[in-house]
Amino acid sequence: MKLSLARRRLLSILIAVAAIVVVVLLILIAIGVLRLPTPSPPQVTVNAAQWQILQGNTSFGFGWFGPSTRNVTNTDGLPITVNSGGSFVMSLVVSNLDKVNHTIYSVTAAAPFRVSGYIEGVGTEVRPGSDEWLVEVTVVAPSVSSNASYTLLLTMNALYA
Repeated sequence: MKLSLARRRLLSILIAVAAIVVVVLLILIAIGVLRLPTPSPPQVTVNAAQWQILQGNTSFGFGWFGPSTRNVTNTDGLPITVNSGGSFVMSLVVSNLDKVNHTIYSVTAAAPFRVSGYIEGVGTEVRPGSDEWLVEVTVVAPSVSSNASYTLLLTMNALYA
C-alpha cells in the first residue's frame, strides 16, 4: 500500500516534531533544568531504646540516679525514623538521689549506632537532690543499603572518668 502524499508529509512532520522534543528534553536534562527523580534514601527506624546507667548505690541501696535500666517508650517519642547515616537526639532525665555530687562522665551507644556529641548534662556534676537533670546526646544512625529497624542501647557512665 502506498501512502498518499498528504499522509507522508504529515508523518514526516510528526517524526520531526518528536525528534525536536527529544533533543530539547535532552538539552534541558544536560544543563540541569530537568532532573530525573532520585530514589529516596534508605531509612533507619529506632523502634525501642534502653538506657543503662553505670552508677553506684546510695546508703539505702538505691542507684544514685534511680534504676540502672530505663526503657524509652512510645510516649517518649519512639519510633524515630531518620535517613541512613542521619542523626537524632536522645534525652534522659535523672535526679541525684544520693547525699553527694556525682559526675556523668560519658554516654555511649552500642553498635551499629554511635554518639557524636553531647548537648547537655554530660561532664558536669549533679548535685544531691537535683530534680530533672537533663542528659541529651546526638546519636548517629548506621549507614544501611535498605530500610532497617533497630533497638538502641545507650550507656550513661557515672562511675569511671
